[in-house]
Amino acid sequence: MTTQIVTVNVTQNIAPAPSQLQRTGALVSQGATTIGAGNTALLTQLTDLTSILSGAVTISSMTWGTGTVTVTTATAHGIPTSDTVPVVIAGVTPAGYNGVVQATSTGTNTFTYPLVSNPGSVTVQGVVTLEDVSELTAMATTYFAQGQTNAIYVLELGVGTGAQGITALNTYINANLHKFYAYALPVEMSNDSTFLAFARTWDATTASVYFWIKATLANYSTFTSTKSIVSLCQDVTAPSTEWSPAAMLWVAMNYNPSNTNKVTPMAFSYVVGVTAFTGTQAQQQLLRTANCNYIGTGAEGGISNTLILWGVTADGNDYTYWYSVDWVQINVNISISNAIINGSNNPINPLYYNQAGINTLQKVSQGTMNSGIAFGLVLGPVTVQAVPFTTYVTDNPSDYAIGKYAGLSVTYTPARGFTQIIFNVNVSSFALA
Repeated sequence: MTTQIVTVNVTQNIAPAPSQLQRTGALVSQGATTIGAGNTALLTQLTDLTSILSGAVTISSMTWGTGTVTVTTATAHGIPTSDTVPVVIAGVTPAGYNGVVQATSTGTNTFTYPLVSNPGSVTVQGVVTLEDVSELTAMATTYFAQGQTNAIYVLELGVGTGAQGITALNTYINANLHKFYAYALPVEMSNDSTFLAFARTWDATTASVYFWIKATLANYSTFTSTKSIVSLCQDVTAPSTEWSPAAMLWVAMNYNPSNTNKVTPMAFSYVVGVTAFTGTQAQQQLLRTANCNYIGTGAEGGISNTLILWGVTADGNDYTYWYSVDWVQINVNISISNAIINGSNNPINPLYYNQAGINTLQKVSQGTMNSGIAFGLVLGPVTVQAVPFTTYVTDNPSDYAIGKYAGLSVTYTPARGFTQIIFNVNVSSFALA
């Protein structure tokens, strides 16, 4: 029998998995898909959307009377009774019946919509499709036009009014907090009178929830001063297949901070498949003052590419400002929690509530902030502060009894890019004597 002189015990520190929250987003649908209310579907490419889109419903009869068209469909149209939602009527003869209309459901297979003039008797019946189908398609088309590297989810809320959509989204977020970082909302929801109050409930500095919306020259100022909103005014000449904010959303989802993939400024980021804003200089200034983004070009720099102007959230901060704040709070939480859990399972070097333990947590936190500097998120240098053990427990004796330590802190400035340069030129004319 061999005598064993040395026995080696091995403990393991388990590294944290990186958070993917800031790379998750959802295109919100109100009945545009078949996946069922409250469910999600992952899109890795545009063609993934095709199989889940709601189809057109055949119209069996249409009649006009006193400014109202009454429609009967061959199968259930899916609009809840008494709800009014936008739909697209197509393929009808006379063509005066066709277009995007506000349909009010009067039954499972019937709805009405207003139409001032009588186009005449219908000779060819057409089809009706929820307008949200075309909007969701435009969202996904514009998003994937930027590239196929970033997947995005579709979140189905079910057919309903804008107000009902807001209520459903609020319920979903509260039940699935931090499942998604970004939500692209249909116009019907962002234009609803309940939207602004709802969005501002997610304005806390720790909320980490953002709503991407398509604004117009008629409503852009509505969203000013709201941290959780990222608005972009789409040009009036843009085709129906374009949803410009989705291009900016793709840039945000493309951020994946590391030493070799630093976070770039959102302002002036290249985007494709979108229409440059053709409004006047005065309108552009009004949008900028109201913290509403729009698509521009790099013409001033001799570049023809379309790009994002000005890369801000509706409260006026750079998008990367709040992105940095969220990154810091997410990753400091992970790194400190990881150190405490590993330290509680290390019999060789356990982590205790003492000065050595505080030093460890301070070092771990400092490491996270140093990564933030290296990743282009934090303006360095930055020093994590820690109140000494003796001082803290003397001032807060009851905290030690429950294992609470509130002495770690940091003050920092998020990194950002340039948006305005002033170059002063002084010209001198020399006179000959």
